[in-house]
Amino acid sequence: MASIDSALTSGPVAFAHSYDFAEGGPVHLALLPFPSAAPAPFEVARWSVAPSTSSDVDVHRSREVWIIVSGTGTLTFGDRTSVLRSGDVVAFDSGVQHQIRNDGPEPLLAVSVYWLPDSD
Repeated sequence: MASIDSALTSGPVAFAHSYDFAEGGPVHLALLPFPSAAPAPFEVARWSVAPSTSSDVDVHRSREVWIIVSGTGTLTFGDRTSVLRSGDVVAFDSGVQHQIRNDGPEPLLAVSVYWLPDSD
């Protein structure tokens, strides 16, 4: 059995700028250290939303989990709303439209983990 060089497949994750929300802030995608022959079954992004602004309205095929690192905001998902604060975690199934508005005085910082369901 071939050994895996854990130094090449483990450790801190680097992020690269991907795009900016129309009004809210930047989105950075993770550069996961796994080889292309054995990629992770998920992807990771970190992003921020400035005070009194919103993330873009988003809907996609992937499932997604947000981890709110700091700040507070009002989440709209489907036809529902919920207030999120630092430490909260929220999940979205495929096809559910979602957006968050930063209602607080400081930037809202979050990490997203997302993946395609097995059926795709």
